[in-house]
Amino acid sequence: MVDDHHPPSTPGVMTGAPLHRIQQLSTQISELTTAQGLAVSQARGNGATWTEIARALGCSTQAAHKRYRWVRHSEQTCEVWHERPLPM
Repeated sequence: MVDDHHPPSTPGVMTGAPLHRIQQLSTQISELTTAQGLAVSQARGNGATWTEIARALGCSTQAAHKRYRWVRHSEQTCEVWHERPLPM
């Protein structure tokens, strides 16, 4: 009996389902990373300290500041980007 839903695997060849799942997860991670950056930027805009943000992220204050210090967002579009200062 042939199983149409699970074709026989060839050693060394990846089937499509796991690769599709990796792609889905990568998309979700990207979306969550953007949403997290937006939340951090909004929190900073609302007066949250780096210590408070770090506590919410579950990391050190220094790690939170290093990762998110250049994150900015648009209130109108909720777009998130990194904006480094211009060189002096």
